[in-house]
Amino acid sequence: MASSPRLLVLLLAWLWLCCVAAEAADTLQQGKSLSAAETLVSTPEGVFEAGFFPPDPKQPSRLYLGIWYRGIAPRTVVWVANRAAPATSAAPSLALTDTGELQVLDGAAANGTAAPPLLWSSNTSRAAPRGGYYASLLDSGSLQVRSDDGALSWDSFWHPTDTILSGMQIAVRAPGPPGRGASNERMLFTSWASETDPAPGRYALGLDPAGSGQAYMWRDGKDIYWRSGQWNGVNFIGIPWRPLYLSGFSLSSDRDLGLHYTYTATNTSLQRFVVLPNGTDICYMVKNSTKEWETVWLQPSNVCEYYAVCGPNAKCTVGQDGKAKCTCLKGFQPKLWGQWNAGNWSEGCTRNPPLGCQVNQPGDGFLPIGNIKWPDFSYWMSTVADETGCKNACLNNCSCGAYVHTTTTGCLVWGDKLIDLHELPTGAYTLNLKLPASELRVHHAVWRIATIISAVVLFVLLACLVLWWKRGRNIKDAVHRSWRSRQSSTWSQQNSAMLDISQSICFDDEVEDGKSHELKVYSLDRIKAATSNFSDSNKLGEGGFGPVYMGTLPGGEEVAVKRLCRNSGQGLEEFKNEVILIAKLQHRNLVRLLGCCIQREEKILVYEYMPNKSLDAFLFSTYPLMFPHISIAPLNNKCAD
Repeated sequence: MASSPRLLVLLLAWLWLCCVAAEAADTLQQGKSLSAAETLVSTPEGVFEAGFFPPDPKQPSRLYLGIWYRGIAPRTVVWVANRAAPATSAAPSLALTDTGELQVLDGAAANGTAAPPLLWSSNTSRAAPRGGYYASLLDSGSLQVRSDDGALSWDSFWHPTDTILSGMQIAVRAPGPPGRGASNERMLFTSWASETDPAPGRYALGLDPAGSGQAYMWRDGKDIYWRSGQWNGVNFIGIPWRPLYLSGFSLSSDRDLGLHYTYTATNTSLQRFVVLPNGTDICYMVKNSTKEWETVWLQPSNVCEYYAVCGPNAKCTVGQDGKAKCTCLKGFQPKLWGQWNAGNWSEGCTRNPPLGCQVNQPGDGFLPIGNIKWPDFSYWMSTVADETGCKNACLNNCSCGAYVHTTTTGCLVWGDKLIDLHELPTGAYTLNLKLPASELRVHHAVWRIATIISAVVLFVLLACLVLWWKRGRNIKDAVHRSWRSRQSSTWSQQNSAMLDISQSICFDDEVEDGKSHELKVYSLDRIKAATSNFSDSNKLGEGGFGPVYMGTLPGGEEVAVKRLCRNSGQGLEEFKNEVILIAKLQHRNLVRLLGCCIQREEKILVYEYMPNKSLDAFLFSTYPLMFPHISIAPLNNKCAD
């Protein structure tokens, strides 16, 4: 029984050691230090890890304190503390002082010995609060120093290196503890010197100090290398739209930071923006299938996105060869023709002719230019509420060269130098360029000419359509007139009880072997004489629409005569239509229709006679099968006399 208390004490001691070990995994306590062999792991998911690392495998003794993604190879570093001063000793350390200051030392701190060289500090020494300070690493990638009561004292997100992570606030000045306002330190994302050297490089990304809300990339601390364009309430207008980018940034303003952006990754914490050593701002995301980084966005992505490639008052367009092509805006001409023609566009273009207000002439106006990145150095007119007011404000100020008004940006105006213009994809933004009346007249004249030409072409097309339609109507009317003429002639002959054999219907447009088809009209007496008055001895057979007789015309020509039944149900107009159709279908391989007879109630067709019963399939069939608009009588229906 005496051993039970001893076991309980050992168990409690073991649990306490486990808790201390667990706490040490993500937290550095005040007065403690982190050695080169130790790391901090973020909680609760363990996304990030902090510790010392050698960026250059060729120089493993040069160590830096950094934060990187845990479990992703190769090591992806997102923040470096002592980037300007690497540790060279074998035992560097990270210490948290009693005043809440983080320090990177080139050696281990030890009581009673001289302090090792200081390589970097958070520079946040303050009086120690009750309970002291602690440093912890979060799953967002943020290394924070807090007092024991949870008050935030320092955050690595306030002092970034080259990487933007989800949750960061991006302002002109580096943020500070809540309620204390921003610091005097510029908040910049500065590239590494090279892929293996974390020292500050040539390129830095930050917000416009003038407060325009634009993001700039500077080279060597002074030259503008790239800019994002104005924020339109949804995205930066100079950057092609991306769903990831569109929902990732939001603009806000408060007393501490002023105008600033907050970046929030849309779907994963494994997403980052990085300023590369070559000046490219690039967005990476881990691909789920391979667990490797893939590029999803980058700027600048073409030659026209570099700052002011074409100089002032000129527009840059990317040619098919990928090279820049510069064009002066309308109403402008190259400032230095020789340099311009040689491909040196830095001096840009100048107005020619001048604005009317510059020479005391009225008539200045605006020409909309679509699909363009708005120029730099815009001025926001907060007192102007609508498009008309913005237009008039620019029109009444001779120094104003262009304006834009949208519901999200309000009224933006520019001076007489329009810098960093380049063409964007269709559906982008419009700039209203101020021009003198003479240039607007030329522009309007061109549009008038184009409108007139379009109207003439449209008129010609409509006229052709009308003529084509009228020609069709004329042909149709001619056919009807021909039928009416034939009908009148037929009825005239019927009234005289005889049709002259010399009469004929000629289809001049139906030509075969150079000859037109001629359809003769026979008298009933002639038909009777040819068939011996429809003698049974001349009868060849009988179909559903009437009997067929063999006949001999004067001159010895043998014919086949098809006598339609009086009760066939076919009217005179239908019969005439069929005669015309059969005549139009004349072909060398078909039995030929020679003529017809229409007299009183008789309707007769006269075909050329072909021996060996080759007429059977045609003459004894119900020809309405050829013309389905005519009703079909039963095949066994005999004709009534």
